[in-house]
Amino acid sequence: MSWSIIIQARVGSTRLPNKIILPFAKGKSILQVIIENLLTAFPSDKIIVATTDSELDNRIEQIANYYSVNVFRGDENHVLKRFIDCSEYYGINKIIRLCADNPFIIPEYIKLLLEQATEDDDYLSFAFPDNTPTIQSHIGLFTEYTKLTTLRMISEFTHEKHYLEHVTNYLYTNPDKFKIRFLPVPRSIQSRKDIRLTIDTINDFELLKKLYLKLPNVTSPDFINSLLLLIDSDPEIKQKMQNQIKQNAKK
Repeated sequence: MSWSIIIQARVGSTRLPNKIILPFAKGKSILQVIIENLLTAFPSDKIIVATTDSELDNRIEQIANYYSVNVFRGDENHVLKRFIDCSEYYGINKIIRLCADNPFIIPEYIKLLLEQATEDDDYLSFAFPDNTPTIQSHIGLFTEYTKLTTLRMISEFTHEKHYLEHVTNYLYTNPDKFKIRFLPVPRSIQSRKDIRLTIDTINDFELLKKLYLKLPNVTSPDFINSLLLLIDSDPEIKQKMQNQIKQNAKK
């Protein structure tokens, strides 16, 4: 069975509704920015936008169709089921999971996940030196690799709402039940948990909108270094990121 990048996307965010379709960079939304960056590295048939069957998410389907990438519409609240149903519909087993509120996702590190993943891996992602998975941080630069067979196992192990809404959380909180591996984050950001590049609130949105416009495209080989230089050169950006990290601490 083949692999695909599945972008988890909906407009019904509690803290910032419509955040992924609001104008973000040069009139384009976050979802458009992510899709365009992915298309520089991957063919369109390897990208799936998995949204909900709510009419509110019709706009998301329209954006996916505009870029000729695949789209799947499924359960709004049972996100684990949406991923399982999506993977079954498109006949894929190997999954790169990507959240549509992370406009700084770097395609080259998706390629690295795909290169490093083995048939035995249930889950592969990146982690800081203290073994904190990047998904449990606010860094917003990396994706996750898992499999349809693994997601089916999760659905058999648990029916807790938290795990149904957060697709991979059960995996890295129950490492004894799965084959889990982590790759090290790039050396330049190993100590940079002070960086927040995910969008949950209007403050995140406005800050990252300004930041994104000052940076080279995320497909640039020197993107991370440019990003760090820009953040470190502006005390206001650093302080705002710190404030948002404290206010939106991941559980």
